[in-house]
Formats: sequence, C-alpha cells, structure tokens
Amino acid sequence: RISVAMKANFAKHGEQIVGNLPKLPGYSVEDPTTRATTHPRTLAFKRGMGGFVKANDDGESNFGNGGFPIAASFKIPASDEALSEFQNFNISQGTEFTPQYVALDGKVLRFDAYVREDVPTIPNEGFRIRNFTIYYFLVDDSIRIGETKQENSGIAQGIFLKRHRVPRSAPSSAQPTDRSAHSEPPLTSPSRSHGKFLTWEDFQIGAELEIYGKTFVLTDCDSFTRNFFAVKGAPQGPPIAPPTDPYLGHRHGAGPRVAAKHPDDQRARFLASNKRVLRFFCVWDDRRNVYGARRPFVLHFFLEDDTVEVCEVRTPNDGHHSFPKFLRRQQLPKDSATALQDIGSRPARFHTDADFTVGDRIKVFGRDFLIYDCDDFTKAHYRSKYGITQFADLTDRIETPAVEVPLREVPPHTGFGSEADSMQSIYHLIPKAPRRNEVKMMDYAGKALRFMARMDTALPEDQDRRFIITFYLADDTVGIFEPPQQNSGVLAGKFLERAEHRNPATGELFSASDFVIGECVEINRHKFRVLDSDKFTKTYVESGGENVRQHLYTASLVSIMQNINKRYEQAREALRSAFHVMDKDRSGSITYEEFIQALRSIHFDVQFEDAGPLLAFFDRQGKGFITYSEFCDSIVNAAEFPAFLKAYVAATGPGP
Repeated sequence: RISVAMKANFAKHGEQIVGNLPKLPGYSVEDPTTRATTHPRTLAFKRGMGGFVKANDDGESNFGNGGFPIAASFKIPASDEALSEFQNFNISQGTEFTPQYVALDGKVLRFDAYVREDVPTIPNEGFRIRNFTIYYFLVDDSIRIGETKQENSGIAQGIFLKRHRVPRSAPSSAQPTDRSAHSEPPLTSPSRSHGKFLTWEDFQIGAELEIYGKTFVLTDCDSFTRNFFAVKGAPQGPPIAPPTDPYLGHRHGAGPRVAAKHPDDQRARFLASNKRVLRFFCVWDDRRNVYGARRPFVLHFFLEDDTVEVCEVRTPNDGHHSFPKFLRRQQLPKDSATALQDIGSRPARFHTDADFTVGDRIKVFGRDFLIYDCDDFTKAHYRSKYGITQFADLTDRIETPAVEVPLREVPPHTGFGSEADSMQSIYHLIPKAPRRNEVKMMDYAGKALRFMARMDTALPEDQDRRFIITFYLADDTVGIFEPPQQNSGVLAGKFLERAEHRNPATGELFSASDFVIGECVEINRHKFRVLDSDKFTKTYVESGGENVRQHLYTASLVSIMQNINKRYEQAREALRSAFHVMDKDRSGSITYEEFIQALRSIHFDVQFEDAGPLLAFFDRQGKGFITYSEFCDSIVNAAEFPAFLKAYVAATGPGP
C-alpha cells in the first residue's frame, strides 16, 4: 500500500524524477499513485467525445499512465485520420465534460441490511435474522447482494443476488425524500426516481427496501457512501443496530458445549505418551519340557495405548529360527487362559504399566516370563509415577554358567598323503585342497638343499651306506636318495619318497635349519648323520637366505634365451599378450627397464649391466626400446643368439 505522504511527494516531484532517469529498456518508471494497468493511456475526451491523445511527429502517443512519457518500446501508433479528426475538433463550440460512464467507473455504494424471516415450522425459533450487504454500482444502476455467512446456520450463504438492474416494486418500498431544497443538481435526471428500476435515491438508512418479495431494512453504509449522499444533499442518518436473532442468542447464551472428560482419554494419552516405551529384559525358562531351554527376551510396553510386544534376543548358534518378534504388538490380557478359550470375545482386563516390576513373573499367553532388569528410562518412569526407587538386580541369577568347550583332538597322521591333506577331513565335511604358499613356490621353484649323509647305526652292514638328503625350499618337503655303490650288496635308488616329515626333536615339520653338518637327524625312524653339502647349500646357509635370489636365479644369457623361446614356441599366440604385459605404460614399445623387469618376474635375476648382449639382440638398431615386431622376431630366431653372443663379445670385449 502507498502512504498519503508518498502520493503527495510523487505528485509534486514525479515528473521531474521521471525526466531525469535514463530512458533505457527495463528502466522505465511508472507513477505508483495511478491505477495499475498494462495498457498505456491513449484515450482523452473533448466535449464528451473520446479520441487519441496528441501524438508526436511520428504519429505515436507520447504519454502513459498519469500523463508521463513512456518508453519507445511501449508507444502505440494511431491512424492519421483518427488523430486529425480528434485534434481539429473545435473545443470552443461547447463545454468540455467527462462522460458519465467514465466518471462513475469503479464507484460503488455499500449498505448493510437485514431481513426478518419467519420460521413457522420451528416453534423454538419463531423467526430468524439474516444479514446482507447491498452493493449499488453507480455506473449502470446495477445491484448485487451478498449474505453474511453465519456459523452453523444451515443456509447456503454467499451471493444472494447477482449483479443486475433491479426492477422497482409497486408501490415503491422506499420512503420519499424531499430533495427540492438542495441546490446541488441530482446525478441523473429528476425523472430517474420514477423509473422502472431502483436508483441510488431509493436507499436510505432505516428505510425498508423490497427486492423480489424480500424486505431489506438498511442499517448502515460505508464512509464513501455517506460522502456521496452528503454531496448530493441527501445525507444518510445514523446507523441503527439490527435486531438480535433470539435463537442465536439462546445458543450463544448456553455457551460452548464441553464434552465430559473421560477418565481415560485416549487422545490425551497419545499426545502425552507418544513414542514413550518401557523396556524390560526377561527370560523364559522352559527346560522342564523336552528340548526346552532358557531363552532371553525383550518386552516393550507402549505407554500411549498399553500395548505389549515381545522380541527375541538372538545369540550365536542358539539353534532357534530368527523370528523378529515372539509376540506382535497388542494388549496383553491378564487372564490369558480365558482369553485363548473365549475366542471372539474381548477380555475385560489387560496389563498396565503398574503390573510390571523387576523380579516378578508375568504370563504371556501361558508362558512365564521372569523380569530381571529394565533400562534407565523405565526406572525413571516408575520413580516419578509410582515412587519406586529400589530395583532388584537379577542379572547374575539368570546368567547361564559358561560351558567349557572340549578341545577337538586331532588324530595321529596315518602316513597316507601329507598332514595338511589329512587335516582337511577334520576342518570340512567335504575335504578341500590345502592352501599353498604360491609366492614361496614361485620364488623357490626347482631349488633344493642337498646334503651327504650316512646311516647312524651299530649294524656294520649299514655303516658304509651313503645317502643324499634333499630339502626342497618351495614346499619344505624332504626326499632321500641312495646312490649306487660297487659291491655294496644294496639295491640303490629312492630310499624315502618326497613328502612332508615331522622332526621328532622339535615336533614341527623339517626346515632348512634342521640340517647341520656333523649333527644327527632322525627321519622316518632312521637316524642319519650329515657329512657334507653341495656348494649352493653352503652358500645358502652362510648367507642365511638373504641373497638366495641372487644365487638361485643367476643364469647365463644363452639359457635365458632358450627358456624364453621354450615358453612361447608352442603358444605363438601368447606373444602378443606377453608383449602387452611387459608394456606397462601402453606406449606400444618396451623399454630396457621394462624388459629386465619382465625377466625378473619369471625368476631370472638379470642385472642391467650384464644384459647388454640380450638387449642388443632384441634391439638390433640400438633405438633404446623394443618394438612388437622386433620382440617376435627375436624370440622366433632364438637359435641365432649363441652366434650373436660370440660376435658381440668379440666386438666389445668380455664382460665384467
């Protein structure tokens, strides 16, 4: 809403303010005191004749709302003939005036009225008073009547009479008013009050107005209506109070009907106790029956409607089905036996929160539940409502003593297969293959420690026998071989099958550290004294296994090339896959570092400074990288590598 001071300020300085603003699209300012409209004002009147306002040289209107200039994008063009006819009109021929339909547009008179309506069918009521609002439109003398809505009236209220000109009743229902003493001429002709339709002169506060058989008594009007009649010389009288409807007065005098408060108001309980739940920890001991057990439960009591639900407490390997609830949420009857017998009838008594106490037993449809504990909220509820401060702690009483789980005895090994295979029959109903250390098997594949030993015995025929004890590093297995000896009289060959064997001295499987030169070791109830070992075993033992890869996988370049050729000679289609595996950066070529790394991944410990001939064989042009075609050609022509190596050594000299 616009204040009066704002309207006055804009009316005084509005034209100056608008003139100083730039006329840019989107920055046009309109007078807020004028009526809002989307159409610019281009209509003016001369002697009651409507026409376009004065246009500029372009033949366009220059004025908008309130007579202020408008933006060029909003100008409305006018035809030359209409403009010349309107502008050349001789205004001196008569007096300039505004037409009635323009001057009275939007002017409405408002009256308050009532109708006294008899009600003969209802003795207690007699009659009723219905209030109305009458609108009189000055522009066309039309009338609209709306009924004021009353609560619980039982009448379809709202628009009582649609807007139209109302015919006058005969004789006239309005009291005649002498208007000859006033100097102000009436709004319309004097004969207007004697026409066929009601006019503004027929409205007077306190008078009765008959419209279509209904007698309306005018009681009051708004300030605009009073000013209008005052200007016309027919001031309205003071407002009068409408009569009181006796039936409505009787109803209002009785006051609002207050329903009797029920001692157990479910709605009030819901608002006060919604989502407030008591939680009890219970146990059901059913061990007296066959296959019975002592099972824990959680009992929830809902304060909002005195319902109960019982939930199971799941424990690992308890052997029971995982039902989410033992008892769905419902009211729990106190006499559950009678409730089960009288199916279809509602029990009279149900459990409330006063029936639950820690240490007591409660029947849940024939099952005795012992309440041994509750949560803190439940304790606070009983402390505030019932004054109970002591709560028994029966947790130790219901705890089941822990049963000592017997240890699973592992039967002795039968000797067939490995112990790991036999243990799978204990761990699984369907035996599975034991898991192996794949990394260890790949690192130590084909590598073993060899010891020379003799049998430590008192029998003279066995003292000269010699044995080769082999310890395989890949899977920690032990095998014994007896080499042939002339005139020994003993059949040489495999003395002990390769398998895992347990050291009787330690109780664990044999390891590399159990074989010491000069010491005695017992294998499969035979005692052997270790006499010597090969060079690789001595190197491995002296280094403690730290430099095992260097000693295990050092091989000549010729053997490396033969091994690579052997890998791919039967699977030529695997060359592309091998090349892509070596090409880590997906550049389409293999660098020297990537090639050496690939050789190490297949267990060849090749140093970069020692791999010069091998790299030169794959990279004949010395580009510093190996293409896919060079990689395939070099592997296919691996038989040429020994001759290439001799020529390379002759040209560059022996390596380090």
